[in-house]
Amino acid sequence: MKNVNPAWDLYTAQRFEEAVAAYRKQLQEDPQEKWSNLAGLAGSLMGAGQYAEAIPLLEEVSTHRTTRLAGSAGRREQISVCHWMIGDRQNALDIIRQLVLDVRDGKVTFTDFAGGVSQGLILCYMGITLQSVADVDLAMNYLKTLASRPRIQNWPGPAALFLLGGLTFGQAMKNAADEAQTKPEVDQDGWKRRYLAALFFAAGTERRMAGDEQGAKMFFGECASLTNPLVEYEWYLAKSEASASS
Repeated sequence: MKNVNPAWDLYTAQRFEEAVAAYRKQLQEDPQEKWSNLAGLAGSLMGAGQYAEAIPLLEEVSTHRTTRLAGSAGRREQISVCHWMIGDRQNALDIIRQLVLDVRDGKVTFTDFAGGVSQGLILCYMGITLQSVADVDLAMNYLKTLASRPRIQNWPGPAALFLLGGLTFGQAMKNAADEAQTKPEVDQDGWKRRYLAALFFAAGTERRMAGDEQGAKMFFGECASLTNPLVEYEWYLAKSEASASS
């Protein structure tokens, strides 16, 4: 059977530079699929480390998405991460903060399985890294609110519960392993990698909040050592930490 989306296959195979070229070709050859190909190109550029080039594409896709779907977060999480990766940290913080506020206030209703945990974890990390006490407090209160709801049991919820002191690290690790085993066997490694990326990132953030920078670097390094989980964008932030330490 003919492969109908070779660019996507290259992307999921972590062959990001080839995926960039393939998505550019698909954009030219199939204008009816502009938005899916443009989103794929932006994601491939992120994977290839071309964050500055990814930003305007993500912004275009984000505007299109939020215009067509009320309650969508668009691509703001990725946009924030890309700004952080190119050193535009204050802008990155401002973007993720507004996203957290929009989820908190009900303006964004399409979130991760846990109700918006990923944005809270990223805000907490950016806040403590930039020594913004107000942003750390906002993130922690936001995560505490999410932790009071049933959806917190879904990943990346257990990572937030660990950060909040509701689970030990060992309990969260066991949860990740057990939950991954409920998925189809062919997908188990990918799901476990996603869960561990969130947990290691939360653990690094928790250690930084505690003033244990050595511990923070260790956990960020563990996160970055995982194969890119593709849709857990905190992995890129951990990668930047690992690169700065090397």
